[in-house]
Amino acid sequence: MRLKHSTQACLSNHVWRVSSSPGCGLCCSIGDLQKRKALSQPRFARTSCKCTAASALVQDGWPLWAALSACAAGGQVLEQRTSFGAALSAPLLSLLLALLLSAAGILPTANPVYDMIWTYIMPLGAALYLLESDLRQLLNAASSTFGAFIIGAAGSVAGTVVAWQILGPRLGPDGWKVASALCASYIGGSVNFAAVSQSLGLAPGPLLAASMAADNIAMAVYLTAIMVIPAENVVATATPQNHDCTALDRPDLDSKAMQPPGHACVETTTPSTTEDTTITSGASTRAAVPAAPSVESISLALAFGIAACGLGQFLAGAVGLPSINLAAMAVVASLFASVGSSVTARTDATAATPFKGAETLGGAAMLLFFATIGAGVGSLTALRSTGWLTAFIAIQLGVHMAVIILGGFGLARLPMQVVLTASNANIGGPATAAAMAAARGWPHMVRPAMLTGSFGYAVGTAIGCAVSQWLRVL
Repeated sequence: MRLKHSTQACLSNHVWRVSSSPGCGLCCSIGDLQKRKALSQPRFARTSCKCTAASALVQDGWPLWAALSACAAGGQVLEQRTSFGAALSAPLLSLLLALLLSAAGILPTANPVYDMIWTYIMPLGAALYLLESDLRQLLNAASSTFGAFIIGAAGSVAGTVVAWQILGPRLGPDGWKVASALCASYIGGSVNFAAVSQSLGLAPGPLLAASMAADNIAMAVYLTAIMVIPAENVVATATPQNHDCTALDRPDLDSKAMQPPGHACVETTTPSTTEDTTITSGASTRAAVPAAPSVESISLALAFGIAACGLGQFLAGAVGLPSINLAAMAVVASLFASVGSSVTARTDATAATPFKGAETLGGAAMLLFFATIGAGVGSLTALRSTGWLTAFIAIQLGVHMAVIILGGFGLARLPMQVVLTASNANIGGPATAAAMAAARGWPHMVRPAMLTGSFGYAVGTAIGCAVSQWLRVL
């Protein structure tokens, strides 16, 4: 339903606006009041917002939802089916597609639908991302990679502080918010970038879109660089006692069918109940059919994802820190995931989690969110401001790489493949880290990559919010 320009509509609207159109003082005054009161649930200002978007071809209702969904789907399809898309990533492509439609006058630059996505869809997507990750396995199955990941996270924080000291003033008055969101992204992923942006009240607009563009481009360059860094392939042979492929992190290779040539690992005797399994050894093959998402699992995921968002907001308000509601949500969602996996393991040996399909659903929701960022920009000229952001990110990633290599490889004496996998999980997330491990012939690193990357999703938002308080006083 289109927001009408009336006293009742302005009072009932859930977000505050700053309008540049004449005769809009009511929206502005109410907006300022809501801005001061927006402590229990952060809202967002659109600096170029108008109370109506009559100039846009698609203004509201199902056509607007369809256009945003098409941008989100288009980004994912391009990433999966083209090399160009794979280099840019689905979030960036979704943003750019919506930006093009907005610049062409098809999508409005401001709409209550965008605010709904920011306030409800994005937090729910972040919660869904975490429901399929049982982090209880982390210390047992990925101890070395986890250690390197912690060093890398410290490097991301250090890189943010160093970059802020050098270039912070160049980013403008909201620069500390952008820097904090980028820090969270380089511990977890884009989902944490979005969550910190929302928590800190970073307004959708040119700065946020430019940050997303610079982030994705710099990440692609960084991940390409670490793909070519030489690293030994350290894989221990199986022991007669457990018939398991023990590597640096003692991962269960039961979870993957990939084996490097000449590897002494043989078929394991006990299948893992925490991973979908396919094991090949010589002529014998044993495959566990992965459980497909069902109406039950999707329904449970939605119910517990929404509950995690609600509980996170309640807990943040209870301790007097409403801005950490998404960080609290991440903790609650992770607890739901662990409890759910534990209960399922006792009742259904064929399923690893009761929330199968939650991560996929969360990914789709996040792409919708990134599309709204692009739509809110309205002009391609907004991307011109990526210059200082690119330099800022270059410093961040440079310090991160120095810290994780010197600390992990040099001081802790961890193998380079562990260090690179952890760094990829920091900067790119679990999917890119697992893909690199598989591509470089490190099948024993796939599961640690997924686990540490998922841990980054769980803690990245909280660390990003904490760093924001630090940057404000520097």
